[in-house]
Amino acid sequence: MTDYRAYILNDKGHIQGDTLIVSADDAQAIDAAKKIVGARNVELWEGERLVGRFKTTPSS
Repeated sequence: MTDYRAYILNDKGHIQGDTLIVSADDAQAIDAAKKIVGARNVELWEGERLVGRFKTTPSS
């Protein structure tokens, strides 16, 4: 299992909070991070490696 960190970003792209995600691989960690995305953007990191950025979708 690998520790990942999902950073929740505010409107200006600054870290507002973070969540630890423990997953077997990147794919599982990405799925978990996508579930966190709501009104804020999220960046997923494994140590110093950026795994992905997930953006909110504007509502109509």
